[in-house]
Amino acid sequence: MLKVEEALDIIRRESKDKCPTREAVIDASPLAAHKSDNPPHGYITSTDTFAVENVPNYRASIKDGYAVVSADGPGSYPVVSVSVMGKGSHLSHLKPGEITRVTTGAPVPEGADAVVQVEDTELVRANDAGDEVEVRILTQVKPGDDIRPVGSDTKTGEIVLPKGTLIKSAEMGLLVSQGIRKIPVNEKPRVAILSTGDELVTLNVAELQYGQVRDCNSYTLSYLLKEDGFTVSFFKHVPDSFEDTLAALQEATMNADIILSTGGVSMGETDHIKSALAHLGGVIHFGRVFMKPGKPTTFATLPKDTLYFGLPGNPVSTMVTYKLFVLPALKTWQGDFSVPETIAVSLPESRNLDPRPEYIRAVYNKGVTGNQCSSRLLSMRDANILLQLPARSDGVSQLLEGTPIKAMVIGKI
Repeated sequence: MLKVEEALDIIRRESKDKCPTREAVIDASPLAAHKSDNPPHGYITSTDTFAVENVPNYRASIKDGYAVVSADGPGSYPVVSVSVMGKGSHLSHLKPGEITRVTTGAPVPEGADAVVQVEDTELVRANDAGDEVEVRILTQVKPGDDIRPVGSDTKTGEIVLPKGTLIKSAEMGLLVSQGIRKIPVNEKPRVAILSTGDELVTLNVAELQYGQVRDCNSYTLSYLLKEDGFTVSFFKHVPDSFEDTLAALQEATMNADIILSTGGVSMGETDHIKSALAHLGGVIHFGRVFMKPGKPTTFATLPKDTLYFGLPGNPVSTMVTYKLFVLPALKTWQGDFSVPETIAVSLPESRNLDPRPEYIRAVYNKGVTGNQCSSRLLSMRDANILLQLPARSDGVSQLLEGTPIKAMVIGKI
């Protein structure tokens, strides 16, 4: 059996360089952007994106205060103009012996080379309307003090989003700050879910018959995909027959780039997935992984660069193997080569080790989520980390409470 790391190496190798690119468009209105079907948010940039404008495109005051000629030094000066954001085009050249009232972010007039914050001034005289006429400067400033030069935030021609950047909220703001509405991005993979087994029934069935099981895995996978920014393009329930399995796989390959199936990959006589994959010319890269839960996990490639994941039928195994194997493939496929976050933790309770490396569901800083049976979906409720326990060895059969171990982050902590 392959180790988890070996399986991941194969998955990443087969998932690279698959995605096409497209041009995403930012809507002119933030409200419309939430309803757009072609936004760049959540996608990976396919090329370097360069600044086309200086930010700021004028010398801007960092603070509320007064624009001055620094060589004038402390003293009382007439206030000859006022500069506020969006209304600085009228400003005349500031001469020595004059000052201009400026607000934070407002243009600094030509001739001024520093700003004195309002706290370092005092009013000498105002007119009947309350407008400042004369203000005393109390401190000496240097050229450049409290002024943002043109292009100090972003210079024209510099890379603002390198190729391979995941576009999140800050990146959206950067694009808008540059007036960029269109940007090339990597497409996301289309994902198919095949739920296999005669025993499975949908929510439409009011009362279970003996031996029936509700199909929670397809819902769980669908919402895992949604949480990670991916959508399901095809779904089908597949009865336990070779013909149905083969037909479902053929249909899925026409509608998806990555196929996920649950169940049908163990050693049972009604598990037809592997035979159907072979019939379609698929290459099965592995069919068992040295881990718990998730031992029967299968990974294959099909013609037309389609990736296939056969996940175990137990719901916890489905979720754990999605996080360990499917999510890295989805990300790699679209050009995101980041690795899952792991953190150092202390084992919250003593545990006997399994012959296989084990992934224990837990809540960070609280403890293990009860019985770890792979059919018990309650063990995933609130779980935000997977404790990574090593396999039992001749020298070590148990880890004691407080032992330092690694944990994979699978939720907000």
